[in-house]
Amino acid sequence: MINLSSMPKAELHLHLEGAPRWASVREAHQRHYGAELPELPPWYAPNFRFTHFGEFQSLFQRYIHPWLQTPLGYAEIIHDVVDSLVEQNIRYAEINVAASLVERHGASLEQVWEILETEIKRAIAQGCVIRIFVGLMRNHGVEEAIAWVRKTRLIAIVSGFDLQGDEVGWPANKFKPAFDLAREAGKRIKVHAGEMTGPESIRIAVEELEIHQIGHGTSAIHDPEVMALLRDRQVTVEMCPTSNERLGYISSYSAHPIFALDAAGIAVTVNSDDPTFFGYTLTDELSRLIKERQASLVDLKRWTRNAFSQAILDEPTRRRFIAELENWSL
Repeated sequence: MINLSSMPKAELHLHLEGAPRWASVREAHQRHYGAELPELPPWYAPNFRFTHFGEFQSLFQRYIHPWLQTPLGYAEIIHDVVDSLVEQNIRYAEINVAASLVERHGASLEQVWEILETEIKRAIAQGCVIRIFVGLMRNHGVEEAIAWVRKTRLIAIVSGFDLQGDEVGWPANKFKPAFDLAREAGKRIKVHAGEMTGPESIRIAVEELEIHQIGHGTSAIHDPEVMALLRDRQVTVEMCPTSNERLGYISSYSAHPIFALDAAGIAVTVNSDDPTFFGYTLTDELSRLIKERQASLVDLKRWTRNAFSQAILDEPTRRRFIAELENWSL
């Protein structure tokens, strides 16, 4: 397998609570609870597929939530995720934080922001810029989304908000009041769309809410008009191939539409989503695209350049990261 560890990378779609390394999860459960977890979990098997989204969600409750409930849980997880980003030479990352979990686990939200701020500074010192997005859960309702935006929109390290969760019955336009509050504070908005439902979910987010960053977006392939909309509005699509495969939202890895959307002129990017539970970091995902989809280094650079172009960066830093990418070779 081609070693892409030194390639300068950018990741726009990464959930904090689904990103610690499995070896660290094992060690934490042993240390805190005396539990012996397998060296590799069964869901890392090549042919593994989750039977439904709830089965996937249950893994967080079983393996991540107990860690978060320990006194130093958040500090340990955040530190581990930053270490992984630096280890992969990820130069820019947008991390989705489920802030609503913090209070549910009895932790201090203020303390978590302080930990994140410290770790962001540590990452910068090692060449990695991190932006924090607060995850807004569709199924928790509009009023709760509004409350979380009000509570966190003035926090300096919060760069934006990411609407996520079950798309069925929860189109993005329902959350316009929350988005308006976020935008008033100068924050960026992203939306998971077109993963669990059809392309109409994407169209609503882009046309009605002027969203320029869509998470997943795989169902766009079924509607040429939505593909044209993504292209013409210059929307960046955060694609997560292994995630979509393991959750059954595409028929197979070979059927993932990243190449088709790319060929249509859409700014696609590659991301890992929840590497703890899908078994692939961003570096692994890029390597898999080469091995199983015959992606070229030119493809990987173009998709990474798309991510740097969308990143929340000052222009000198953006140009520097893109120059590093262009000058990189195996």
